[in-house]
Order: sequence, then C-alpha cells, then structure tokens
Amino acid sequence: MAIKKIFNADDFGISQGVNAAIVKAHKEGILSSASLMVNQKYAAEAVDLAADMPDLELGLHINLTNEYPASKKEKISLLVNENGKFKHGFVNLLLLSIFRRKEFSKQVETEIRAQVQKYYAFGLKLNHIDGHRHVHLIPAVFKIVEKIAAENDIKRIRTMNENLFNTIKQNKDKSYLFDGGLIKYFVLRALTFWNGYKSDVYFYTILYTCKITKERFNDIRIPKGYKAVEIMIHPSILEIDRQNLNDVWDENILSEYRTKELETLLDKNVINGIN
Repeated sequence: MAIKKIFNADDFGISQGVNAAIVKAHKEGILSSASLMVNQKYAAEAVDLAADMPDLELGLHINLTNEYPASKKEKISLLVNENGKFKHGFVNLLLLSIFRRKEFSKQVETEIRAQVQKYYAFGLKLNHIDGHRHVHLIPAVFKIVEKIAAENDIKRIRTMNENLFNTIKQNKDKSYLFDGGLIKYFVLRALTFWNGYKSDVYFYTILYTCKITKERFNDIRIPKGYKAVEIMIHPSILEIDRQNLNDVWDENILSEYRTKELETLLDKNVINGIN
C-alpha cells in the first residue's frame, strides 16, 4: 500500500499573501492540507476561500503566542498582556507550564477550547490539530490537545517523530547546524518522547523548517511502519503582503523562503521524490 503524502500549509488566515498562496498551491500544485489560525485577521477570508476547495483537508493551527486570543482576556490573564495580546513565546510558555502548571493548564484549556469552538463555528470539519511555533508539544498543552482530540474524534495530531539520521543521510545541506534547526529538533523530539504519543504519520522535516525547497525531495525514504508522511510548509505570495505591511506583525511572513516553498508546492514532480 502506497504511503499517503500530506503537504500541509501552516498559517492559513495569517495574511492575504499566505491565503492566496495556499489557494494557488492547492489548485495548481500538490498542497493537500492546511492548518487554520482562527484568531487571525484573515481567518474569515481563508474560510471563504476554502469553500471553493472541498478536497483541501483543514485542521486547527493552535496559536498561543501571537496577536489576540479567542477567549476574553480576563479568563487567560496569565497568557496575555494588559491589551489582551498574547505575551509569551515558546520558552516562556514551557516555563509557565512547569512552575505554574495548574493555572497555566486551566487557562490554556480555556483558550484552546475557544479556538476549537471558533473553528467549528465556521462550519468546518476538523481533520487535524497542530500548533503555531509547535506550542502544542509542550507536555501540559499536549495533554489538553489529546483530550480535546479524543472528544472530537480527531485522528491526527502533529508530532515530531522524524528520524534524524535518515534526514541527514538524504540531505547534504548542513544549514541546520547554524540556524537552530538541530537544537529545535532535539527540543521537540524530547518533548514528543515525554508526551508518549505514537502516530502512524511520519513528520518530515523539522531540520529544515521554513526552508522546504525542491532539493529536500531527492529520493526521500520514509521509515517503514508509517501510513502517511506530513511535510509542514509555509508558502506565501510576498508581493501581496508587501502591499499590506500594516497587517504584517512577524518578519517571517515576508521571508523569501515562503516564495521558494510555494515553488516547491507548484512542482508536481516533488511528490515523486518521496518513497
């Protein structure tokens, strides 16, 4: 049985450029899945666009780090500043989950449930859950995600089960030694081990996050025992976002690699490089 190849675009709803790229990559290329950020300015636009893409699998991209939450700020005061915006990055959230675990877990569950509720209010089917900045892998957060996934019969939660040596063997590029890719790999793999979650979907590749160029798919061999492989990718049409700079709150949204990742998705030969 052939392994299912899931090219999943994160950040659906984060900007008009990202939304447009996801439409183009699905209709003209190999993009098969996307993760919606329900608490972003262009989430409603993303939902409208998705209505014309019935074959695009959609999931929730949990966001606990950027812009505004789906909950009232009074209910999640640990997570937001006085203006009601999220105020913590991944590391601070991890520390809060250790040193203020009870209150942290309570407030995170409130916010994630609010995001799930908002997702369903759009009238969408929820196929999978993952997290912006991988916050869903923080053990206290993951426990909540697992519970909510079970309640809603959601089968796929993104996990980091990538085989380091397999990826290194198949890629000559050593940029992960200098851009933090290797450190991110070990941190997320450790958290995945702690969570004890097993998935039949293989993840490829955290080492080259946001640098998923065509060269990453030169006869890639997926380890045996998996039914599917997920490639996390971040495409965008930068020209659109450069015309709306007031909406861009993260310089990564304007990364040139988003153009390269769109090019990857538009090359239908790429999918043949995964075996």
